[in-house]
Amino acid sequence: MWDGTWTDWDLAHEVAKIENDVWEGEDALAKVAARIREIEANLLQARAPQAEQVLFDQTTQKFTVEPIDVAKPDLLGATLIQLEDALEDVLASASNGLQETAREVRVVRRVIEKHGNNPQQIEMGCVSAHAGLTRQIAAGELPPSEENLAFQAALEETAVGIRATHSDVAENRKILTQQKISEISKKDREELEKALPLLVAISDADLADDWSHDIPALVNSSVGPLPSGAPALPGADEANRLFSRVAKISIWMRMGKVIHAIDGSAVYKGGRIAVTIAGLVAIGLRLFALI
Repeated sequence: MWDGTWTDWDLAHEVAKIENDVWEGEDALAKVAARIREIEANLLQARAPQAEQVLFDQTTQKFTVEPIDVAKPDLLGATLIQLEDALEDVLASASNGLQETAREVRVVRRVIEKHGNNPQQIEMGCVSAHAGLTRQIAAGELPPSEENLAFQAALEETAVGIRATHSDVAENRKILTQQKISEISKKDREELEKALPLLVAISDADLADDWSHDIPALVNSSVGPLPSGAPALPGADEANRLFSRVAKISIWMRMGKVIHAIDGSAVYKGGRIAVTIAGLVAIGLRLFALI
């Protein structure tokens, strides 16, 4: 703290709250150390939440995980069937570029076959697979084929559907997103600010208005400090909306007819737009999953 390198102020504040009697006595050092370990565990649990319980089975003397109950199991079952169908459609044609050994395929297989009764694991698996698929399509490693885009949409719909029916899963995703947003680098903030005029120029009035709200919120230029003096965090909703839209635009930018149309009408040329969008996709992938 004295040399300015301490960063975990949440931990410092909690340690400062330790009761006076814990600091007293010959065993004070051990008591304080034990309390700090407890505080650290609680902070980590809050920063990496899971909608499930870790239990200890007295019979087997081993730890086990108990998932939360599935809300609307019929709807979830139908959603997983749709996801499995989309996966099979992708694998049916080698031209789509995905094979059984691909990480995204293995993740979805595990979701369907192993975690079908665990809403938290389904949501996390779909988010992970969606992020990987989006990155590869945006980078040109996979084609934006009808089957790949349908698979991408099915992953998003499954994750969003889980959050819509399980509020604790939705809250966990929001916490994780906000934690990652708080760690965005100065360089990435500057890149986002530079991209704003370009995004506004290539968008209609409603979308341009959203860019003008979401980017300042993300870089903290439109919100003041909290009464405590801590910087206000941008909302997870704004970040999700921004990067989800950027990812979708990046896919459109791989189509020649779109580039040609933009070159003939927009203030910015298609090549510069594509480079800017690719940079924003990279930021989004570093921060969090795009759904």
